Parts: sequence; structure tokens; C-alpha cells
Amino acid sequence: MKISIFSILVLSVLCAGCINSGSRERKVNDNFTLSAICPERADEDRLRKQSVEEIIKSRKIPSVDFEFDGIILLPSGYEVLDKVAQIMTTDRRYKLIIEGHTDEVGSDEYNDWLSSARANAIKSYLVSRDVYADSIKTYGYGKHHPLVRSDSPEARACNRRVKFVLTTRPWEMVF
Repeated sequence: MKISIFSILVLSVLCAGCINSGSRERKVNDNFTLSAICPERADEDRLRKQSVEEIIKSRKIPSVDFEFDGIILLPSGYEVLDKVAQIMTTDRRYKLIIEGHTDEVGSDEYNDWLSSARANAIKSYLVSRDVYADSIKTYGYGKHHPLVRSDSPEARACNRRVKFVLTTRPWEMVF
């Protein structure tokens, strides 16, 4: 398997996130839940508890979240990604679309880059878990598709995410 220098860099940043999981943006409070401010993400706690079989059946994968202004995945995302990797390596018919999003802090250009970098970081992690790279497409939407329109720390945390679409359709039929 051929691994690019970019992939190694992204993986090292992700691994650093495992060791240094302190966020640069202070957590809002201990009672913070995404469902309190993001009705669209209200079922994600339940989705995180799904087994691999349940994910395959529902085709619903919870979003994973990132630290403020970075490509360091929050620790809660690794369990989700390991389940996705198991699905993708067990049955090569599956295709995965990874959609990166940011909060509204920063320029359009920077947020477009950051959202793409987040999606590519997830792809690199999955490829490191033996997922076939050509079965994954990544997109960065920057700050153009927020779930919550507010500048509060809670809303920014809600919008800073990576979404997944799992399909068995050939790429030519997906777009």
C-alpha cells in the first residue's frame, strides 16, 4: 500500500490529538449536549451506540467532531471510525462520502481548506485501517452549510463536524 507524505502528516496530527486532547476553545459547560442546540444531531448519542450490524442496516453514521480551528479529531470519533473501517473492509461494495464542515470563524478560503483537511484526515485514518482509498470520496463545505446559525460557542461546536454517507451504489450513480 502506498502512503503519501500528506497522509503521514495527517495521521501524525490525528495521533497527537489522541495524546493531547485538550481543546483550545474552552468547553461551554459540563451540561452541553448537541441535542440541546442541534435538533438535527439529536439522535447522534444513540447512533454512537449502534453495533456495526445496526449501522449497516440503518446506513446512519453519527458525525464526528473536531477541535476548534484544527484537524484534531475529538476522542469520541475514533470508536465511530473504527466501526466504519470494519464495515468498509468487510464488504468492498460499500462506498463512503465524507463531508467536512466548519464553524463560521475565519475566511471562506480558510474554512474551505479546513473542512477539506478534516475530511481528508478522516479518509487517511480509514485508509490506515485498510479501507480501500478509492471507495472514499471527500468534500469540504467550509462554513456554507451550518446546522445552527449563531455565533455562540455551542453553535460553533455543533457546526464543526464531519458527516458520512454510506452507500453501495457505484460512484457513477451517486452523483
